[in-house]
Amino acid sequence: MIPKEKIAEIRSQADIVKIVSEYVQLKQRGKNYLGHCPFHSEKDPSFTVSPEKQIFHCFGCNEGGNVFSFLMKIENLSFIEAVAEVASKVGIALPAMVGRPGQNKGEKDQLFQIMQLAKQFFEQALADKAAQATQEYLEQRGLARPTQAMFGLGFAPAGWDNLLKFLIARGVAPENIAKAGLAIARDQQGGYYDRFRNRLIIPICDQRGRVLAFGGRALTNEEPKYLNSPDSLIYHKGEILFGLNLAKESIKKSRIAIMVEGYFDLLTPFQAGLTNLVATLGTALTTNQCKLLTRYCDNVIVAFDSDTAGSLAAERSVELMRTFELKIKVAILTGGKDPDEIVHQHGVASLKKCLDTALPFLEFKLKRIMARFNLSEIEGRAEALQTIAKYLNQEKDVFIQQEYAKLVADWLKIKPELLQAAIAKLQSYAGQRQGKRQARQTVARPQSKIVEAEKNLIALAVFDPDSRTRLAGSLSADDFSLPETKEIACLLLAKDLTDQAGLAHFLLENLKSEPAKQLLSRLLLSEHLSDLAAKALITEDCIKTLLQQKSSHKITDLKQEIMAAEQNGQAEKVAELLNQLKSEIS
Repeated sequence: MIPKEKIAEIRSQADIVKIVSEYVQLKQRGKNYLGHCPFHSEKDPSFTVSPEKQIFHCFGCNEGGNVFSFLMKIENLSFIEAVAEVASKVGIALPAMVGRPGQNKGEKDQLFQIMQLAKQFFEQALADKAAQATQEYLEQRGLARPTQAMFGLGFAPAGWDNLLKFLIARGVAPENIAKAGLAIARDQQGGYYDRFRNRLIIPICDQRGRVLAFGGRALTNEEPKYLNSPDSLIYHKGEILFGLNLAKESIKKSRIAIMVEGYFDLLTPFQAGLTNLVATLGTALTTNQCKLLTRYCDNVIVAFDSDTAGSLAAERSVELMRTFELKIKVAILTGGKDPDEIVHQHGVASLKKCLDTALPFLEFKLKRIMARFNLSEIEGRAEALQTIAKYLNQEKDVFIQQEYAKLVADWLKIKPELLQAAIAKLQSYAGQRQGKRQARQTVARPQSKIVEAEKNLIALAVFDPDSRTRLAGSLSADDFSLPETKEIACLLLAKDLTDQAGLAHFLLENLKSEPAKQLLSRLLLSEHLSDLAAKALITEDCIKTLLQQKSSHKITDLKQEIMAAEQNGQAEKVAELLNQLKSEIS
């Protein structure tokens, strides 16, 4: 365990704005900072960071907390790992017992260490004579030694247990090698064998540069052509963008990411000077990968293969990215089927030209739609018009919608009014359906006065020591009805908390349930109570409301007990309960 005093020291030295900015684009709004939430998709930024209070809260998805909470969520770390990470960033040394590199490793740390050892083995193997064919292959692909070293390229020898022996000799258990995805268990004979054999090896790293997995390319006609590590405790293919660890600074500087498909589609242009590239490695783009991109850029140029499969993959990927408010363009690759081929055959200038003339996604999509119809026939043009009207109807920006309607009308050789009328008809129909749905919906009940009082009282007790004293003298945690406020109050009133500055962080770090943490971070960033001069009056009013609720519940309980006692003929008990009831009512 890390001493509480050390945790407080680390937290006090950390700048949450600086650390969050490594993952989220933040812009100052008054005394706080605002950005798009990295934990959910949103159009308008609602992710708020307070440098004064050193906390964050998203008013869209309710995620919130302090700098430790942020790293735990964004990097999937334990609390101790998050504290250690922040300590490293602010230059504070930790005691050996908390698990610095090389000591008391958890299972994840062991896997990271195994993958790093494997990378060293593969890199060393690439320099051996046995790797001559691989070295020649890399020369044919035009990858210079500095590029090979930068990306950590290596070679898996042709034996069945070369890597196994290397790792076992360094104290790694065979079952842990298998957990890392580097070895496969034999079905009947027992034991393990190397997953990668006689292949060019390409490390797959996270954005921090840690090796998570490997890709192995066959150098013969062996299938599969590319063999990748399976998912593991540290590697989930849908959460990683290949090359991001080396490209992120260039992407942050330019605010543009170029997205390609394969390893060499990235390696070759990167070597030629295009350093803001990331690769999906041939898999469908995922929500997590989109979230990852939004930490570094606003604009993406998709440069997938020029074949039909590549165009379809680009279309699907962009549709997903648009939900994250990224501005997307699609490069039409000419002079080659992919970025690697274009650079080899025509030079990097040719690829840059394709990127510079990339089409805005809507134009790319509309041209793809039109290509599905026979535009030489009236019927084909009519079908194209209706299909495009349905698609443009989804565009929320009226100006963009109208401008593309004019463009499409020119392509179809029709008057723009025809397409705009088709869109207006769809909007009218949608409006009628929405009106019917709203008519069927019941009016939502206003927020409970009791719940509002509980939330306000918690906020005031955290902000103001006098309010906390009044709360402790009037109510207990059991007097709160909402589970979240009850949990916060239980911790808040459990002991004498004299450190007002560290109170909020103590609560955030010790609350057990996520809903309670989320509510607290929301209250901490709600400004309507933090600066009020009349805190005492509001506190008393909230306490009065909860006491009235408590009394009301007690009166109801007493009446039920009186009825039960009367039915059982307990005259003395009835008299006693009636006295209690009179006392409570008065």
